[in-house]
Amino acid sequence: MSRFYKRRISYLPTFFSISLVLFLAGLLGYFIMNANAMKSSIKENVELSLYFNDNISEADILKTRDKLQAEPYVKKADYISKEQGVKIWPLGAEGVKLLGFNPIPNSIDVHFNSGFVVFDSLKSLKMALQKNPGIRDVQFDEDVVENIDKYVQTAGIVLISMALMMGLVSIALINSAIRLNMYSRRFLIKSMQLVGATKNFIRGPIINTGIITGLCSAAFAAVLLMAFIYFIKHKFGFLFMLDNYIQIGALLLGMLVMGILITGLSSYFAINKYLKLKLDDLF
Repeated sequence: MSRFYKRRISYLPTFFSISLVLFLAGLLGYFIMNANAMKSSIKENVELSLYFNDNISEADILKTRDKLQAEPYVKKADYISKEQGVKIWPLGAEGVKLLGFNPIPNSIDVHFNSGFVVFDSLKSLKMALQKNPGIRDVQFDEDVVENIDKYVQTAGIVLISMALMMGLVSIALINSAIRLNMYSRRFLIKSMQLVGATKNFIRGPIINTGIITGLCSAAFAAVLLMAFIYFIKHKFGFLFMLDNYIQIGALLLGMLVMGILITGLSSYFAINKYLKLKLDDLF
């Protein structure tokens, strides 16, 4: 077995260790981004309903809808006539026949951009709209919006804490893997130094090899992550709502940069340690 081949084989444990750590870090990043996508989707499904008095004409209601639709914080505003309301009313046409009249008011259902769905903002908008004499009532699910704010804040703190912990653990594990590899090669490093090789001559190839190992590990981890994402989206698609390929691409790029930086820096500091040690300190 050639020396070149043995040297490459010696990096395999490091390669797989780094790949696993980067895969787990990338997976956590994906879950965080998916949680943000789910939060946005839930908020955009929050509905504020405006119910109009029967004496308000359809033209005036449509003007109100168009005015709301023009607001930058409104995603869409749908006009629902009395006739349309009957179709979605649980009692339907039978209820109208039973009562002898249509009790469903003309209404507008408003959906907002996720950033606007905060309890205080919706409450203020509700109070402002209720001052309109043509509007009978304005409703939104206040309990749901309050709970969204509460749980999103808590979940955000938990996920950020997990991300920071995972980042520190990733750096520590990758650094340990690199140091173990350098430790196994400490006598070779010192032998090269004893025969006159300069520090830069010894350091350069080892750092380059560490960077290449980090790049290959990150690429392998990215392939594993994409395969995992593909699997879970097809098995549990209703739980995973992130379809923004720019964000996923940024995550994969971050994994590549993380792999290169950590392995490069770890290799640099590890090799410097053994370059400074005396021969007797290697044993």
